[in-house]
Amino acid sequence: MADPDQGDKTEDPTDKRRSETRQKGNVAKSVDVNAAATMLVATGGLLFLGPDIGKGFAELMQMYLSGPVLLELDGAGVAKDLREIFFHACGYALPFIGLMFLCSLLTNLAQIGFLFTTEPLNLKWNRLNPISGFQRIFSIASLVRLGTSVGKIIVMAGVASWFISMNLPKLLLLLNAEPDVILSMMGSTILELSFQLALAMLVIAILDFSFQKWKYEQDLKMSKQEIRDEMKNMDGDPHIRQKRKEAHRKLAAARELGAVQHADVVVTNPTHISVAIRYDPKVRPAPYVVAKGMGEVALKIREIAREHDVPIIERKPLARALYKDVKVGHPIPTELYEVFVEIMAYVYRLTGRELPE
Repeated sequence: MADPDQGDKTEDPTDKRRSETRQKGNVAKSVDVNAAATMLVATGGLLFLGPDIGKGFAELMQMYLSGPVLLELDGAGVAKDLREIFFHACGYALPFIGLMFLCSLLTNLAQIGFLFTTEPLNLKWNRLNPISGFQRIFSIASLVRLGTSVGKIIVMAGVASWFISMNLPKLLLLLNAEPDVILSMMGSTILELSFQLALAMLVIAILDFSFQKWKYEQDLKMSKQEIRDEMKNMDGDPHIRQKRKEAHRKLAAARELGAVQHADVVVTNPTHISVAIRYDPKVRPAPYVVAKGMGEVALKIREIAREHDVPIIERKPLARALYKDVKVGHPIPTELYEVFVEIMAYVYRLTGRELPE
């Protein structure tokens, strides 16, 4: 029977999967967002900058067309005039061009952030395969893209038709108007139509970007086996990881057991739990646990305590409380001080030592 983990991609992608996919240039992006933003900014730019641009080009035409009717043309003169026309035209149009460039840059940054990769430029030989090419052309995805494009054209044509029908009476009045009135009215009408089309494109772009984002997330999903393989590649085989953790535990236990010889007392329960405690006011103001353990570790703690003449006291509730609530290296709780003082008084009577001040 096939393992369902092999093919069902139901898990959220890992950060590594996201990073690798992004570096390949595969990101959630909608070209409609760029088109809608460009149309909106272009309309706004022409609305505010259009009069100055038109005035500048009109002055430029007037300057070069109001000269003498007959001109002596030579190569140097024509080149000079063309350079002057080019620089004047650039000066008038440069703010609008800069605005469009900034719009394109910010739109892409808003969608995908800063990303520099040459991966999409690499030659992929499988794309030269004619069979694969035909499969891509006649695939379901291609049909969906075709249907989407046709739908966009229908929506845009519908908006344009509605706008023209609403403004047709006003446009018919221009038949007997003065040329400057016609130009002014046509300019404002075209800008208004562009704005309406840009809003329609913006709605389409929002829907398309939402779909692209959803599809991108679905394509990134991973199967449980893929996640296991990735974790194995990143951290090594799980068995090796387990052995490494076991080695760390043994090393930590060895350090704890080495501190038993410096303990003042070992509290037991009586065979399952052992907790070694040290009290030295010169080192720490409160008694603290230097080692603890259950089973074999508890037996080893008592063995080391006997070898170094560390008193072993059986106090079941105290041993259980210390083992459960106090980590190695941490002081014992204040509510246990009274019991600990009684134990230490007994220990010092046995050993003939005096309680430290």
